[in-house]
This record gives sequence, structure tokens and C-alpha cells, in this order.
Amino acid sequence: MESFDVVVIGSGVAGAPTAMLLARSGHKVLLIDRHEFPRDALSTHFIWPRGVSYLNRWGIAGPILEKSPHFTTLEMSAEEISLRGSVPLSHLESRFRKLHGDSRGVTMTYCGPRRYFLDEFLMDEAQKAGAEARDGTSFSEPIVEEGVVKGLRAVDRRGNSISVNARLVIGADGQHSTFARKIGARTTQFWPLSTFAYFGYFSGIQKDELAFFRKGRLGMAIFPTSDGTHMVLAYGPTAWWEEFNKDAENNFHKTVAFCAADVGELVRAGKIEEPFKACGTMPAFHRESWGPGWVLIGDAGSFKDQATAMGITHAFRDAELVSHFVHRALGGEMTMDAALAEYSSVHAADYIDYFNMVCQVAEMNIYTPPELEFFYSIRNDQARVDEVISQFGDTLPLSQGQAPPAVDNSAADFIRSFQARAEAYRANPFLQHHPEESVTARL
Repeated sequence: MESFDVVVIGSGVAGAPTAMLLARSGHKVLLIDRHEFPRDALSTHFIWPRGVSYLNRWGIAGPILEKSPHFTTLEMSAEEISLRGSVPLSHLESRFRKLHGDSRGVTMTYCGPRRYFLDEFLMDEAQKAGAEARDGTSFSEPIVEEGVVKGLRAVDRRGNSISVNARLVIGADGQHSTFARKIGARTTQFWPLSTFAYFGYFSGIQKDELAFFRKGRLGMAIFPTSDGTHMVLAYGPTAWWEEFNKDAENNFHKTVAFCAADVGELVRAGKIEEPFKACGTMPAFHRESWGPGWVLIGDAGSFKDQATAMGITHAFRDAELVSHFVHRALGGEMTMDAALAEYSSVHAADYIDYFNMVCQVAEMNIYTPPELEFFYSIRNDQARVDEVISQFGDTLPLSQGQAPPAVDNSAADFIRSFQARAEAYRANPFLQHHPEESVTARL
């Protein structure tokens, strides 16, 4: 039977960097994934500056940025109030120093590489670091002795059964983690309300940077990605998905145009390059994250809605954190149980407030007048705008923003206009109560 210090299940954006970092530290690591690479993944695949900073710290950002359009400025629009800015470097430095003890490699750059490129690249980097990577290898079951996970059984791409001993098994196999199910990791919290997401890749669009748009209970986002295409996303409350999906492509275009008319024109003029991708619901959860001989990272341990596109960035955070504590345990500095308990505690302190915020955003409630007054009042204050973007990008902690500014006197007219149309936002615009009533009219 083969033996390793660590086996990582799942060679995605959490698992592959974890394997890479542990292998760089001199540990014997096996990385397995049931898919054969390259492969795509259902993902909004955006990497915030905090995430690109991890790639930069690890010395692997260059090849990714060479193949991915990248920027430092983005736009967030709330009921046509445009907030355009960046995540400040000082916020990144402060967050990394607090969590990791130094701010080496931080950058204001963001990008959105396709997953078929990114995931294969990360697996290759794990192999270069010394990890043994086996794609096309499916986890079967854990090997458990006296309540402690001691390894696993799997099936390789040729259909052969293999057994592997390990001091630690890391589950990084995603939201629907087979490993979590097989070891009996309980779901400790569950949030059913979420968004639906429907997105495609368009050529022929000339638009730099990322832009988010929210209007009523609908949203859309657009950014340039690999191969000269733009990823364009429409989303809304999952309760509206069934009706949206009855005429999904038309409703996609209508949602984009409703949220941002000028972007809607650009997208209509573009060319869809591959079939649309969709997810009708994505409820959030926390699972038990560790036990004797095992730990869950990335979406396997906690999953949240796509509404803030934070999944990859948080997967990179998990990789650096867990590899740090596991390295200390493998080096004899502390027991593995103590290392995993400390990882779980540090992770939670860095994560919970933002997770709860994402769950609220995912409800896709109509903005309140005070929220819009705030956005309207800061729209010309660049420092305040950058704070909001930094908080949305999980860099400036939610508890550390400045006090709300005095309400701009000119906001009153804007709020009255908003309130006049807000009631109409509550109804599902994709329902057709009468045969003659079009979705276009309702939007």
C-alpha cells in the first residue's frame, strides 16, 4: 500500500494550490481528481485582487495574467447609481498582514480566467512542486481505524482499485463533496434562499473591466475573459428560476437590458460562442470542517452564493491557511488535531461576517431607501467608493468602513423616483398572467 503525508481529493482551485504549497514545504503529497484534465467547471471564475495576490505570493500569477485580461478598476451599479473604483493596496496589505503575518505579493489586479485553463495550470504547478497528481481517479471511501481517517480507497482511470495510507486526507472536492458525505461531516448551518445564474460567453464585445449591475431583484455582470470573449451573467432570486427557464435565452437578454440598457445592446450585437451555462439554485451551508485525520476546504467545507463571485478567492485563502497549519503539524510543532482546530478557528474569524453578508445579498431583496441614499451620497467620493468595493471584495472588513456620510440633499428626488417604481419590482417579471402580456413589457 502506498503511503503519503497528505492526500488531497479534488484538483480544483482549493485542492491543487494546497497540494502545491505542501509539496513545496517538502511533504509527500498525492492529489487526485475524478475528472481528466483539462476540464471546465460551472463557475463564474472571477478572481478578486485578494485572490490574485495569493497567486502573486506563490509566484505563479504571471502565466495566468498573460492569458487573461486583467484590470484594477471596476464598476458596481445600484439602481443606476454608478460606483467605479478599485480595492486599495493599503487594504490588501492590512488584510494579509493580519491573516498571514506579511503582505508579500499583494496586488490591486483582478482577472477572470476560464476554469479549463486555470485548473489545469494549478494542477501542473502542484506537480512541478513535487506533488503526485492523478486525474481520472475517483475517491471511493475513507480508510478509518478506531475513528481516525488513515487514508483512502480510490479507482484510477484504468478502473483499478487503489489503497493509500496518509497522515491527513484533505477533502477539496467541492459543494457536493463525496468525501464529506462518506466521512459523515454534518451540515451545521443551511441557508435555502439563493440566486439563479444563467451565463454565456460572447465574442465581438468591446468593453474593458468588470461591471456589476443591480436593479430591482435582478442583476447582471460582465467581464472579459479568455480567448477574446466576455462572460455575461444574468441572475435573480431562485424563486423566479422556473419561469425564467421557460424562455431562458430571451429572458437572459431582457434581464441584461433591464439592468443596463447600453450593455444589453453590446451583448445583443455580440456572438454567443458556446452553449449557455446555468444553475437554478445554490443554497449556502457550513459543514463540520475537520475531524481526526481529515479536513474540508473550499466549497467542500462551506459553500455560498455566486452573487459576489468570491469562490476562487476564498479557495486560495483556504489553501494558504490550511497548508500553513498542516505543515506545522507534519513538522512536529503541534499535533494534527491542534493544527486543524486552529485552522478552523482562524478561518472562521476571517470568513463568517462576509459569508453572512453574501447570504443576505443572495436574497436579492430590493434596495431600501437608506441603502440608496448611502450609495447616492458617496458616488462622487472616491475614497468611500473604494471602501465599498473593498468590502464587497472581502478585503476591508465589513466592520471597518467609515460612518455613513450626511445624506446628499439632491438624493430626495432620486429616492422619490425609485419609490415610484419599487413596488413593481416585487412581482416575478417572467410570469405571464395573460397570453397577450409579454415579459418585455413587464421588465
